[in-house]
Amino acid sequence: MGSIDLLKAVKTFTATYELASFSAAGRQLGLTPGAISKQIGMLESLLGCRLFQRTTRNLSATEEGRRLYALVHQPAQQIEDAFAALSSAEARISGVVKVSLPIAFTRVALLPVLRKFREQSPLVTLDLRFENRHVDLISEGYDCAIGNLPDVDSNIVSRNLSPSLQVVCAAPSYLERHGEPRSIEELEQHELIAFRSPSSGRIQAWKLQAKSKEVVFQPQPRLIVTDTEALAELAVAGCGIVLLGAHHAFPLIDAGRLKHVLTEFVERRSDICIYYPTRKHLPPRVAAFVDFVIEEIRQSEIVKRSERLLGQQKD
Repeated sequence: MGSIDLLKAVKTFTATYELASFSAAGRQLGLTPGAISKQIGMLESLLGCRLFQRTTRNLSATEEGRRLYALVHQPAQQIEDAFAALSSAEARISGVVKVSLPIAFTRVALLPVLRKFREQSPLVTLDLRFENRHVDLISEGYDCAIGNLPDVDSNIVSRNLSPSLQVVCAAPSYLERHGEPRSIEELEQHELIAFRSPSSGRIQAWKLQAKSKEVVFQPQPRLIVTDTEALAELAVAGCGIVLLGAHHAFPLIDAGRLKHVLTEFVERRSDICIYYPTRKHLPPRVAAFVDFVIEEIRQSEIVKRSERLLGQQKD
């Protein structure tokens, strides 16, 4: 076996592990699948164990492969970040930014302007993972994430992007058949669609607040879902009244597919933010993306509209 560049081999291994494909890792690193396979083979020979199980259709990590990834993926990224931080200020920003994103908010607030980032940083590869959950940045290897950050963590830096508001709404077709509720109490006479938390298994209460009062309403629904996209689609189909994220509801309201009801009430949840691991030197590719997201989203119309709605509750 020839000599092996360990840093290169570890980088190849982590890309292969994360993408579960020699071809995908090759595309990310600018190498052929054959070159990726050869690097992995040399690393396996050096370590004396198999890191991946290979079949004609699938590539999966072995127990040894999973252990190695847990040990090396953060140090390898830190070394790469250190080299990037020490590079010339004129050097073009490049590399992969792995991001966890909430589906509905990203669709209306970030995707429409993402082309601008591609034009500003053409050598940066964005690995966008759409998932409505709180991720562990360190253990799952994310550079940053957008969403509600439930807990304060000294290892995490968070920057606010937008208020997170929920509004009560229903399809015009439903309201034509059943009438529009004029009070929280009247909701009990209506068909309601509720959300069950996939993590806790509980049906979420509607914690509504107006200028001078707060009401906790526990829906008694005939329809219960664990997906916000399904929640919105069922509402649009006229199946009942829902509590829906404002950023999700606004485009549907503007299109006439939903109507905002009980407009004096909103539910406010923890703000939507972008968060990333605490580091003395944030990698240039990650810093560029974080700065872009903050600037673009904070000035987006969807966020300004949420802020105006929140302001009405305080007047």
